[in-house]
Amino acid sequence: MFQFTAVASRNAARSARALHTTPVARKTVTETVKEAADTLNKKVGQGLAKGLEKGEQATQSTKETMNSTASATKQKADETSTQAGHKANQAAAGAREAKEDFKKNVEK
Repeated sequence: MFQFTAVASRNAARSARALHTTPVARKTVTETVKEAADTLNKKVGQGLAKGLEKGEQATQSTKETMNSTASATKQKADETSTQAGHKANQAAAGAREAKEDFKKNVEK
């Protein structure tokens, strides 16, 4: 009887060692869908953030271009205005001289 118990316990020890269980590594459909939706949400968010950054960069670049263009236009307008003033003064001086010459010619 003792021999039967020893053999039985040895067999039980072997079968206990042979039986090895692991937790289920599978995910449920709900978990899989949640992970896929979360991944998609993050990718879309990253894409939108990049788009916003590009938009901000374009806005800043446009502002800089507009400021430089505006200052260049103002400078050119000032130069043109100064030149027009000089031309007007020259024309007025020419008109005065012509008027004086006409008076001298009429008096003769």
